[in-house]
Amino acid sequence: MQGNDISLGIDAGQGVIFEGLLAVPPDKKYSLFKRNTEMSEKYIRDWRPNELALKALIDTSDRLGVSTEVYTFLPFAEEIESWLFRKGVSLPVYHYKNIEELAYDLRFKRSIRRIIVPTEEQASIIGMRATVVDPQKAWTM
Repeated sequence: MQGNDISLGIDAGQGVIFEGLLAVPPDKKYSLFKRNTEMSEKYIRDWRPNELALKALIDTSDRLGVSTEVYTFLPFAEEIESWLFRKGVSLPVYHYKNIEELAYDLRFKRSIRRIIVPTEEQASIIGMRATVVDPQKAWTM
């Protein structure tokens, strides 16, 4: 019991894929062969946000208070956190090598009840907790 709230205290959250859902890559071509902090910041800064998806993320995490994690397959988690912060949201960003590695780790994160993904292929790998959302549309709880 906390603050006269007699609920079970389960903090049900959501996970959101960054690339393809929250943002799309820049049209420019970058050479990302070597991990250079200045280059990686410039690369992530040039990603274009999907406005409605980003607004839905901000609404569910800030206004509704849903615990939210952002997942990326790019090796730039810190830069993506900064990118999100500039857009008005402060959330943890976790890097995974691929969708299979994310799906495996989600087996142990039972507090994440829903994972929002941009494609049916990713949803089929993640399983029942995945929700496919059109990147050009907002989602609701």
